[in-house]
Amino acid sequence: MVATGANALLHDAPSGARLRVTGTRLSRDAHYDTAPRDARIRLVRAGAMIALRARGLYQLHASAAVDPRGIAWLFAGPSGVGKSTLAYALSRQGWQILGDDGVVLEPTAGGATLHAWREPLQVSAALTTEFPELRDREHLENLHDPRRRIPMLVSTARHAPLGAIIFPRRAEHDRVTAMPQTMALAELMLQSSQVLLADSETPRHFARLRDVIARVPSFRLEHTQKQLHEIAHTLGAVASV
Repeated sequence: MVATGANALLHDAPSGARLRVTGTRLSRDAHYDTAPRDARIRLVRAGAMIALRARGLYQLHASAAVDPRGIAWLFAGPSGVGKSTLAYALSRQGWQILGDDGVVLEPTAGGATLHAWREPLQVSAALTTEFPELRDREHLENLHDPRRRIPMLVSTARHAPLGAIIFPRRAEHDRVTAMPQTMALAELMLQSSQVLLADSETPRHFARLRDVIARVPSFRLEHTQKQLHEIAHTLGAVASV
């Protein structure tokens, strides 16, 4: 990828396909029309992230759920830490889902608003013991997915004010601890990869993430399987502190 501010030329190496980003507009370039569908999806996804960034909106590798009060809780972290599973566990308690593997962050004067990034919420087929309803949808399992995930039907939201950022991590014991702002910012940056582009938008991107971390509380959630049934209560205790 070659990027300059809001403009970029995206190149999918396996297919040779290219997509241009000019401000908030995406346009096809060489070999795009003849590229495999997966390649076109990769390019459009990356292009959308860059176009949003030019408008001060930032895609995060994260899941998010909206509690009964209408407040969003963001779960940020690398693949495998339990973001989607915890979000689904909350949906079973009546919470609405904003995103599974991605959400859009809009920094505001008071903190931030989260917007939906439309992808289906998927849960590992290995969790049928914890979530028996998965058995009714096993025929939808993606056989090419090493994580054996199944798309689930959940209640969704379009946007909500961000109340807290949770950085989950699997552990032998359940514990929630407040995170220092510097550590929270470093981890959030890793889940907002466009901040690493090192173009003219990078300073603003970094500053906006820093402002959000300064205004929104962040917590480390070390969790076991027990949280698949207690996560709503755990977050409720955090909110009451």
